[in-house]
Amino acid sequence: MSLYTLPYIPIRQSVYSGGELFSQVDPADADSFAATTDFKIYRHFISSGGASATDPYVAMTRALHDNGMTQLRNQVIQGHRVSAIMGGHKMRRDSADYRNVCAMARHLAREGVLVATGGGPGAMEAAHLGALLSQASATELDQALNHLATAPELPEMRKIVGPDGTVDVDLVRRAHAWFLPAWKIATAGRGVRSLAVPTWHYGFEPTSPFATDISKYFQNSIREDGLLEIATAGIIFTPGRAGTLQEIFQDGAQNYYRSFGGFSPMVFFGRQYWTEKFPVIQVLEKLFSPEDFNRCVRVTDDPVEAARFIVEFPGA
Repeated sequence: MSLYTLPYIPIRQSVYSGGELFSQVDPADADSFAATTDFKIYRHFISSGGASATDPYVAMTRALHDNGMTQLRNQVIQGHRVSAIMGGHKMRRDSADYRNVCAMARHLAREGVLVATGGGPGAMEAAHLGALLSQASATELDQALNHLATAPELPEMRKIVGPDGTVDVDLVRRAHAWFLPAWKIATAGRGVRSLAVPTWHYGFEPTSPFATDISKYFQNSIREDGLLEIATAGIIFTPGRAGTLQEIFQDGAQNYYRSFGGFSPMVFFGRQYWTEKFPVIQVLEKLFSPEDFNRCVRVTDDPVEAARFIVEFPGA
């Protein structure tokens, strides 16, 4: 593939959809995942130097793409209360945490909140599933979760594309097998709008097809900061590690400095996790004023309470 034969449109008219990125998926063809638009863009991203691309033309087209994606993302969220859900990308589909994240997103979506995530697997996927099935019955939700549990754990796929663009066929087939249960649910076409904000920097992890609107970036830093910026109705932090911790303290800094005009509520789901395993609560309690901390920060083990705090927060 030539660097100058772009698999993406630098100046777009809309954000992506799951259908645009993944329509080439064929349930009967385990190799079809490599033929998707999303995978072709990721392969080009890697073969052109990844995040450190030095070719001026490639760098220019990526910058045009990402700038336009921000403008289009802003059109999607206009008029909506936006709340983000953060958490680990390795969260298993058959875990209690996954079900709880789904329940929180389902509650938010039913209350008219636009659910946003980083667009990847794990907690992010669960959030978009909750929005997708927000109007479905409890039985239908259980059926979807049981179907996803047939492929519960995300395979390790960091080497799915080599630096020269070489594709690991075995990993493509593993990705296809993991992705397929979600794709089958997504193509049923029900639910409400939700926004995924992923990046090809982590393109070895498939973007969730449950999101109706996908604002995907090349530059991770722009994507990361922007996702926190738009979540003015608050963020729910579910169990996660390095990436989630980075988001917590980045959001904390934005709140401390009122970078976007006010204090966006912070909800921490998993009391033991966030007070003992990764005791970020103690740090935030020292960082924020007592008034801000008591008013804007909530720690809970109850998914309904977590979602309700966001919905009922003054000014959300």
